[in-house]
Formats: sequence, structure tokens, C-alpha cells
Amino acid sequence: MLISLLLIISFPALSSIYAYKGYIADNPIMLYLESTLNELNKNQVNKGFWVYQNDPEQQLNVLSAECEFIRSCTEDDHPTSLVLYDNQDIYLDNIAHKIKVKDSSHYFKFINMHIEPADDQKFLPETLNGYWFDGKNDQQYSVVLQKQFVINDQPNTEFNQIELLQLESLDKLYFTAVLSKQKNDKIKLVGINVYNKKNHKLLQHIQNLNYSYNKFNSIIMQDINFDGEPDLAIKKYHFNARLGDNYDYYLNDNGKFKATNLWGSNIYFNNKDKSATGTKRCYDYDENEQKIIIQIDSVYHYRNKHYIHKKNQCQTHYFDTNVSRQCTENEYNACLLKRNNIIFENPHYIGEDNIYHKNMAWDKGKLVDGVVYDD
Repeated sequence: MLISLLLIISFPALSSIYAYKGYIADNPIMLYLESTLNELNKNQVNKGFWVYQNDPEQQLNVLSAECEFIRSCTEDDHPTSLVLYDNQDIYLDNIAHKIKVKDSSHYFKFINMHIEPADDQKFLPETLNGYWFDGKNDQQYSVVLQKQFVINDQPNTEFNQIELLQLESLDKLYFTAVLSKQKNDKIKLVGINVYNKKNHKLLQHIQNLNYSYNKFNSIIMQDINFDGEPDLAIKKYHFNARLGDNYDYYLNDNGKFKATNLWGSNIYFNNKDKSATGTKRCYDYDENEQKIIIQIDSVYHYRNKHYIHKKNQCQTHYFDTNVSRQCTENEYNACLLKRNNIIFENPHYIGEDNIYHKNMAWDKGKLVDGVVYDD
């Protein structure tokens, strides 16, 4: 529970990721540091991830900044050092009701840092100097890391085809998110690369994506055809940006991932009859101003390692009377077109990525002016 909590609070909307490369005792490593704006509108590092590049598992190790649980991160106006503890060494002391670290903990400590708080691109220095302390073996190793790239959402930032290692992996495979950004645009997930853990060979490049940026959590592994092998699900949007899970599913065929083209904001997989049902729900009002929900279900059957579309069906449900009927053609088409927005009191405010068409949003059976609500 504690580790999950630390991971959840580590992904605020406005943040930058700094990637560094170097060595621990002749073993090459990559270190990713995430900086965010604190309540004083200053950059701070509160989370990190690191991996041995020659580790066949390519498993990301999660780090938390010391100030996240020891003291307030805003206490130091001009910090000159940074301490990051391995999350596996962090625990909750139920007696003292405090978060603590084990005596034999593992941590990075970087010293003599010259931080530029006003410049998000140069907030962290080009070189990190310090050491890695191995609490298990009571050994300290000098570390010198060089900055490789920075991922941030600043308007003037642009980059192309940067790869970011993902937290999810399989026994023999690991994955990277391929990211690109144009000036005055948002970071986009444009592809997923699949690598062999044994020799780091690129096995597959899933490309031509145009999805939102979810940092180290762009994918999950889920067995969607119940054959015992995890399949790939790619997140299309930011967490809570739209109603539903909104995954793009790929079947695992002996390590090769094949697109399913399943449709639906939420997709339910049934092990009993080997079917999948993609569902989309649209909240609206009818001509009598009665609140209704329109639900479209798209049904698929699994045959010969493919999901085959069988039929679509649509129901309109009245909230007040709890009565359902078949959708009209207009209701069906309107729900197909409508973006699944987060429900706000003001329908003109729609969630990030939910602009429908030419800055218009669908509300009460018509298009209205849409304004991105990006808080």
C-alpha cells in the first residue's frame, strides 16, 4: 500500500523527466529523475527510477526523494544535495505513525549540485556527482552521471522519437514508450518498442500511434484471450481524461503483438464464451429535458487467434423512470461521435484530449464551444 501511494503521488500533471547515464562499479546504469513544481512554484525532485543497462530483466527500481517522507521538500530554497532512497527500503512505522527507511537501506546521494530553479530545461545540472550506497553489503560506490535528455511539456520544447523504459515487462521482453513533441504541442506517445531481454534486440516497433503521454506507465499487460500469456494494452489518454479505461489492445502471438482493433471506452472479456464486448456510454438529455444514458455495445467473438466483430447494439436508459428502450438512429450516431468527457457542471469545459472537432464539444444533442479544462 505504501509503495502504491508513493507511486500515485509521483505523477502530477506538470513535471519533467531528466535522463542520466553512467556507472556503478563499472556497471552501466540509466537514472531517471522526475521534477515537479511545488506549492511555492519551484522545481523539486521527488521521484526517481533507475536500471542497470546490462540487467537482463531491465527492471526499473523506484526511488523516492528523502524530503518526501523525512521533511518538507520546500524547506531548502537552494539545495546543494539530493538523496533518493530505494522504495523497497521505505516502510510505515505503525507505532510512531511515520514513514521511515531501514537501517541497511540503499540510496543515491548527489552532492555539490548547482540547481537552476528558474529554468525547467536546466533545473538539474549536466553532470551528477555522488555515490550509491549498497546497504545490504555496506558498500559505497562513486557515481558520475551525464545528462542524456529531458522530457517536458514546455511550449518551446521539441524532440523526436525519445524512448522511455516502461515499468511493465514480461519474462523475456521489455518495452519502451516512443515519445515525440512539436513546439507548442503536447507530448505524444507515437509508438511502443518491444525488446528481447537477453540481447536487447529490437523485436517489434508498434508505430503510428497518437496517444497521450503517461510517463513510465503507458502500458499494462493483460491476458485478454485467456491462453495464459499476457497481452499488451496501450493507454490512449491520461488517467481520468475520459470516461472508461480506453486501452488499445494487442494479442501476444508468440512474442509478436497483433492489433485487435477492438472498439469501446471499456472492453469486457468473457472467459466462458471467449467473447469481448466494447462499451461506450453517453450522458445526455432528450427533447423533454429528461436525463438519459445511451449505451452502445460492440460484440466480438474470439476465433483462430483473432477477435471477430459480430454485432453492435444500443440501448437508451431513462434515469428518472428506470425504463430502457432501443436507441434511435440519431441517438446512436450522436453517441458514436461524442467524446467521453468527464462530467462537469459547465458543459463547455471538457477534459484534456476531449476537444471534439474544431474546438467544439457535443452536449445535449448539439455542438457547443469547447474549452480545454487542463487543471
